[in-house]
Formats: sequence, structure tokens, C-alpha cells
Amino acid sequence: MKKFNYKFKSLTMRIWTTFTAIILIIIFSISIFYLVAFRTITEKGITQDLKVSHAYLLKTNNFTQPNRYDGIKTLKDNDYYIVTVDKNNKAEIINVNKAHGAPPGSPGNVKSPFRLNEKNIKMWMAGYITPGTLYEKKVKESYNNTKFIFFISSIKYGTSGRSYLISYVPEKQDSVLLYTMLGIGVLFIAIGFLCAKLVATYISKPLKELENYTIRISHKDWEEPINVKNEDEIGRLANSMNMMRKELKRGDEEEKLFLQSISHDLKTPIMVIMSHAEAIIDGVYVESVEQNAQIIRDEALRLEKKVKQMLYLNTLDYVLENNFENIEINMQRLLYHITNRFEVVNSNIQWDLNIEEAIITGNADKVQVSIENILDNSLRYAKEKICVTLKKEGIFAVVEIYNDGPNIPEEHLSHIFDNFYKDKTGKFGLGLAICKKIINYYNGEIEVTNRDVGVSFSIKYPL
Repeated sequence: MKKFNYKFKSLTMRIWTTFTAIILIIIFSISIFYLVAFRTITEKGITQDLKVSHAYLLKTNNFTQPNRYDGIKTLKDNDYYIVTVDKNNKAEIINVNKAHGAPPGSPGNVKSPFRLNEKNIKMWMAGYITPGTLYEKKVKESYNNTKFIFFISSIKYGTSGRSYLISYVPEKQDSVLLYTMLGIGVLFIAIGFLCAKLVATYISKPLKELENYTIRISHKDWEEPINVKNEDEIGRLANSMNMMRKELKRGDEEEKLFLQSISHDLKTPIMVIMSHAEAIIDGVYVESVEQNAQIIRDEALRLEKKVKQMLYLNTLDYVLENNFENIEINMQRLLYHITNRFEVVNSNIQWDLNIEEAIITGNADKVQVSIENILDNSLRYAKEKICVTLKKEGIFAVVEIYNDGPNIPEEHLSHIFDNFYKDKTGKFGLGLAICKKIINYYNGEIEVTNRDVGVSFSIKYPL
């Protein structure tokens, strides 16, 4: 049972099922058309032909000669006869039709298929004669599950009573077309299965390769890209998967580098703290106890800062998405507040401020973090000068932070905002990655540019 379910879920069975459903819908539609429209049209045609034949008999008033309309396909089994009704309303059947009145061997001498119960049929039809003069009275009724179409007209025949001419034809249901369509449908279903098999094989082959390739990627097998030569949607899917492979490979390598960097950078302050703590315990130290304690405190603060940055970056997405405290932020006031705090860190740095008025909307704490991280980075590398400007450009408030420190190597310039970027000193930093994530969340932009002397960071927040 499981094997059957698996096959039914296969691409071949799905395509074949689709083909079969379409073919069955077509067959069903044609069958409905046949049962409703085709039969209606056929019945109208038979009625019209019988009416013309009946009118011809009335016009010629010759009921013993073969009718020239008898050769029409729709009137193949038609017949006609005369009914006389005497003064006592007793009906009598007079056969003057082709089966009785025509000479033997003539085209009109054809045995009626209803000969065995012909009298009963004709008496049944005569029962639809109504008093008065009749002219082509049309009747469509069934007798013993056979539908008849017949016309009744008053005529002059004989010398006694009233006489009527009745022309009739049994309406046979020609099911040849219906059976033909059913046969064609079965044939198309068989052909559809073969076509579905071929189409499914053609489509599933590259899909199978993609499936195997996906399994390889799930096991971090990055080495060999998939090679699909199709230029259709499958080919574009393969190209997208190759791009995904490159990004996953790069992310995996960066993650390994990050783990190596963080293990080293966290390990160093821990070793320093442990060594100085043991020196104090053992009483073996070069400087005073206070100096060793100060070193332990500095290293602990350095370690705390790195751990906080890691935790902050890890929870930043959730905090931003669930933050509903967006307010109007006066960027001029915020920048003066931040720069005043940073100016006291290094008194040897000259600060050049050119800050205009600008209002943005966001979370003040997050915006402040994004600017402080840039200033912290600039203060670390600046030699003598830091410039901070704020101006409006179109729909953006643009904050530019410049420092006269060394240029960033070109190979690192496009990666310094990555989560696992490692600078030229070998230290890892998450501050710039945090900064970019906050700015991107508020639909802003950030970029870094090497100047002739120094580096410039440009932050754009929507006004």
C-alpha cells in the first residue's frame, strides 16, 4: 500500500492524472453535447424531412407510388398509411405504403422493422386523431420504449366517412458518435500515460539531480557546483542553488573564522585575569596588589563588552521587530549629546562639528547605538581629528563621521559591516555589524569611503 501511494505521488502519475482528467472532461463535455445538442439537432432534421415527405404525399395525392423522399437517410424507416373513420367512429387501417402498394423488387418494397406489431402501432397513432379537419398535426410520443414522430392530415379517400393520412418514422438513437468518442478517449488516455512518462522523465531527471545536490549541501559538501544545462525554470533554479551554495560556503567559512577569533579573543582576557588573580593569591607579583586588581578589572570590562556585543547582536532582530516605541528624534540634539560624551575619552583628538537641524522617526536608543559604534571605531583609529556633520539631502538626514586614521585595505572595505569581520589588528568587532543592522531596519543606508587621508562613514536615515 505504501508503494502504491509513493507511485501515485510521483511526477509521472501526477502528469498522467492531469492528462486523464483533461481528456475525461473533454469526453464528458462531448457526451453532454451529443445527448443535448446533437440529438436535438438530429430530431429537428428528421421532423423537417418527414414534414416535407408528408406534404409531398398530400400535394401529389398519390399514395401508391414510391415517395421520392424515401431515399433520405433520416427517413430510412419511415412509413405512411390511411385511416378511415366511419359514421360509428370505427377506424380502419388501409395500407397503401411502400411495403404493400409498391411492386415487388421496387425501391419502395421494403419490409418495415415494426411489421410484427405494426397494427398495434398504427392503431396507437390513430388514437391521436381529433375531430375536425387536421393539417399536418405533429405528434412526438413513445410506444414500447420507441419514440415516434408522425404527422396527421385530413384527406379525401373513398366515399364513406372521414380519411386521414399518417406519415411516421421511428427516431433511432445513433450512438456511433458517442462510442467513437469513448474509444478515442480511451486511446488518448493510453497515449497520455506514455506522454506523461516521457515528460516526467524529462523533467524529473534534472530535478533528481537537484534533490541529490540539496542533500549534499545539507551535509556541507560545498566543493562541486551542480551543472544543469537547461535554460528554463529548472536551469534558473540550478543557478540559484549554485549561488546559494556560494553564500552558504562563505557563511560557513566566516562562521569558522568567527569561532576561531572569538575563542582567541575571549581566551586572552580570561588568561590574563586568571594569571593575575593567581599571582595575588600566591603573593607573587611584580607590581602592587592594586595594580594587579586594576588589570583584572580592565580585562573583565573588555570581556564584558565583547559578551554584551554578542548578546546584543543575537537579540537585535527580535528587539527591532517587536519595538513599538518609535518617536520623533531630534538628530542635532542627539549628536551633540553623543559627541560630548566621546570628547572626554581622548583629549588629544580635535573635534570638528557641523550639525544642522533634522528630525527622524525611530527608537532613540537604537539610533544612538548605531552612531556610537561608528564614533567608537573612528576614535580608535583617529590620529588627531574627527569631523561630524549633519545635513539634509532629499528625503534623508545624512550623518557623516570622518577620522584622519589609516585607510581601510580595499579587500576589507566591502566586508567591514559583516558579522564576523576581523580587522588588520586581528581583533574581531561586532559594532559595525550592529550599526548596519539597525540602519537597514529603518530603511536607511550606510557606506564607508577611503579619503586621501583618513576614512569617512556616511549614515542616511529617512526624514
